[in-house]
Amino acid sequence: MGAPDKQVYQILGEDQKAAKTATSAPGCFVHGKDVFSEPVKGNAVQFFVTGTEYFDNVAKAIEGAQSSVFITGWQVNFDVVLTGKKTLWTCLRTAVRNGASVYVMPWMSPKVGVDTGDLETALTVIQLNAGLPAPRAFVLPAVSQCDQPGALGIAFSHHQKLVVIDNKSAYVGGIDLAYGRRDDGKYSLKADGRQGSEFYNSCVPPIHSLSSVEQTAYLTRAELVAACFDNKAGRAAQFFLSAPMKPLAGAMDVYSAASDKVKDVNKQISDWWVTSDVVPEFVRKAQDKVIDAAQETVASASKWAHQQLGTTLQTKVEKLREYGGAQIADATTALMAWLNGATLDSLPPSLLQNTADTIQAFVMRLVLALQAEGSQRKQCYANLEKLGKLLPAGGKCPDSSVQPRMPWHDVHCRIEGPSVYDLSRNFVRRWNGVALQYERSDGKTVDALLRQLGIAARLKAPRIGAAHRPVRSKTQPGSCWVQVLRSAPKKMRVAEAAGEAEKTTPSIAESSCLSAMLKNIEGASHFIYIEGQFFQSDYGSTMIGNEEAGGGAPASGPMHALMDVKGSPGYQKYAAQLGILGVPPGQIYKSLKWSQIDDVQRDIRGGGADFVNDLKRVMATQAQIAGFSALGPSQKSLKNPICKALGDRITRAIYDGKPFHVYMVLPVHPEGTLDTINIMTQQHLTMQSLVFGSHSLVNRIRRALLAMKYVRERKMEVKRARDSAESAAPDELDRNILQADWEQYLTLLNLRNWDVVGGRPITEQIYVHSKLLIVDDRVVVIGSANINDRSQLGDRDSELAVVIHDDKPMSVRLNGKNFQSVGTFPYNLRKELWKKHFGLLGGASPAANLGNSVVLDGPSDPATWQAIKQVASLNARAYEKAFSFVPKVSAPTSIWPSWHASQHKLGGYMPFNERFWRSPQPRDEGFTWDANKLLPEKNPVGILGFITAFPILWTLGENNDSKMNLTTLANVEPKVEIDKTQQTAALSSPGSERVSV
Repeated sequence: MGAPDKQVYQILGEDQKAAKTATSAPGCFVHGKDVFSEPVKGNAVQFFVTGTEYFDNVAKAIEGAQSSVFITGWQVNFDVVLTGKKTLWTCLRTAVRNGASVYVMPWMSPKVGVDTGDLETALTVIQLNAGLPAPRAFVLPAVSQCDQPGALGIAFSHHQKLVVIDNKSAYVGGIDLAYGRRDDGKYSLKADGRQGSEFYNSCVPPIHSLSSVEQTAYLTRAELVAACFDNKAGRAAQFFLSAPMKPLAGAMDVYSAASDKVKDVNKQISDWWVTSDVVPEFVRKAQDKVIDAAQETVASASKWAHQQLGTTLQTKVEKLREYGGAQIADATTALMAWLNGATLDSLPPSLLQNTADTIQAFVMRLVLALQAEGSQRKQCYANLEKLGKLLPAGGKCPDSSVQPRMPWHDVHCRIEGPSVYDLSRNFVRRWNGVALQYERSDGKTVDALLRQLGIAARLKAPRIGAAHRPVRSKTQPGSCWVQVLRSAPKKMRVAEAAGEAEKTTPSIAESSCLSAMLKNIEGASHFIYIEGQFFQSDYGSTMIGNEEAGGGAPASGPMHALMDVKGSPGYQKYAAQLGILGVPPGQIYKSLKWSQIDDVQRDIRGGGADFVNDLKRVMATQAQIAGFSALGPSQKSLKNPICKALGDRITRAIYDGKPFHVYMVLPVHPEGTLDTINIMTQQHLTMQSLVFGSHSLVNRIRRALLAMKYVRERKMEVKRARDSAESAAPDELDRNILQADWEQYLTLLNLRNWDVVGGRPITEQIYVHSKLLIVDDRVVVIGSANINDRSQLGDRDSELAVVIHDDKPMSVRLNGKNFQSVGTFPYNLRKELWKKHFGLLGGASPAANLGNSVVLDGPSDPATWQAIKQVASLNARAYEKAFSFVPKVSAPTSIWPSWHASQHKLGGYMPFNERFWRSPQPRDEGFTWDANKLLPEKNPVGILGFITAFPILWTLGENNDSKMNLTTLANVEPKVEIDKTQQTAALSSPGSERVSV
């Protein structure tokens, strides 16, 4: 078959007359009045299959900007290293000094549950204006604009990833300008010069606490706020709030060690609630020492921000030091706790919405105020230029001497030509819509606080005016058709229209990302290639083993261990003492006798300390579930139909008797530690969508194969055979359809690498973050939209994607026999991705047998998928033999692969446990289900490239559904502890908790 037919589309007005000239376009695009743009030909498109390539290219483009730089992202870190020693901030500084205007719009994370560092980035963008006659750097963190009711709004994000330079070139895809993304074809697990937040791995606990001496190399969040106030108090606060001077830092390290011994004796209630002391004890005492020795100016400055709170708030913050975040009385106090470094992930559910709203209003007004205040500085804050890097969240990071980084895989592209207009237009509309929303924000809750900071003037948000608005280019530098697509909630579209003063108000959300996926899946002729961070789609009924769960199946062993303390030894004794005997897990915090905690904790020989640890973990888990539930009603099941679309396309091939193949590359599990209930629940959704659900992708294929078997062997007529197969129970599918049968149509892959660090063999997944669809090497859909409800339905996260079709043809043997006409861009992109995954772009042991033209040119040739499966399977088996914590492909495995179901505990440490990474210490206290040993490890033998077979039996028979709010769940990423060691009682922002998207 040739390329998809071209079709002529006529855009009609309300009077049904031609509104625009008819265009002839390939049949891979979507159309309709609520689609953001029409396809446009003549674009030059360049792909990037590594973060290193993209970061090098975008750094050069930013520095060379002459007129404007537009940046939007889910996470934008000012200090992320782009190339060499250049960070995003230093590249932006070059652009501003060269006369360009910079507009930066990160998502404003709610700070309750997730913090992407947007405030810190905003504060440093403001500093770019220092010394300029008029500001040229502007920042507006974008508030959530989803269509979900009430409190559900705080769970959703702006997820677009876009950079536009001078309205002439645009970068779009899946890569944020954020930590951890800079990677190459080697997928190295070693630090390779990365430090602090750049040495990134959210799948293991950070075990290296930066000493105060090490912290002197980093900026603190508090000083970035203070640096925007160019006055005596601000300057003095900058001195005190910056990373401690080295002579003092050594003394603080000694005190910190002594403080640990004190904590052994005197446990604080705040330890119970995964919350931080607002001003840690050793920091307060260190302050006193500094104050005693310092000049009077510094002494007064050290109390600067705390004095701004007022007597009432000072009292409440002092109470927080005693009782922890769970006892916060109101949202205003929660705001001040956040500003002073407290974690808010365990807020009582009743406070979540008000707190998120209050913080959002505060940040919106604070950014506007500081935009004006910071622009008046004569010079940029010296420490920002000198240090340039933010202190890692919590003052901790992985230990590069023993722990691996998590390699990152993603795809991005650069577009030049007429379609840059549509990408730039998307940014301008969003910016001006958000600006209007800022000015209309409710300031009643926070105005009093702002006045105490000396902020009383009317606040005006900057707009993007005519000078930087795009104009569609008439030149056609390339051969690619491009259509810009979005997932855009109605609320966001209404805000955009208001910001542009348009008379027409949009009435529905836009979901053209989903429309494009469905259209191109249906239109595929030979093969589909998917790379995705998620695969969570409507899978029918939840199946646990061969039984329909129906919502009533008990949680699996690991999930149960995290959710219910009844299985803990000593439960009867200690639960009675604490007043929680028989109390449902979610209600324990209401009945718990806090006065008895220390007595139970001290009963070490009787197991009291272990019971306390179990109880603490269960309470934290239940608080997380309750927090999500409090946001609003949960949907009953996944809604997006991408799984069905793929199943239908393969079913059609089976009924027609024609070859067809789908390749899918996914992460081993969502980003985060596997003892986190939201990560475990997301893996449950993935396994149900792919394998176990009654109408999972695998089971849809098996039902089609079973129907054809009925036709052949039982001589059924086709309709009856299809109906019978549709209602077949899982055990009938098991008996009749083998794995080898359905694998003719589907190849599921993960990516993994290994190395030796500190003399020890280590392995880590290569995190697949791409959002990519390639069909027949003719069409590419690439962008920010994941395969889940958040990204695809349109009314939740905002997304940005492009459909690319290349008019420049090539002829290749897709099926290994006949030449087919394909597009040059899609073909080269897929081929380069395969080379990377096969280790042909820098792998230590490349899969050389996959580097021939038969495999690289023939994705629909059975010999190709057979060769790929063979290498992937051998790699997976080699990894499972070398590392006991890797999910097995040869047998069913628990979600914690070293879990012993019969003993209800782990047989060996998992990588999510700190003790996996360090030698035992006297103060180690485990949980009753936890391990007490490290299982044998060895170098894997025979690994070729990076592909591994997807473990389709992983979690078989387990129920890992925590019953968290399904509406909000997908895309929630791991937590990172808050910076507890450097934030003083001055204005500051929290550390980072994240949601990979």
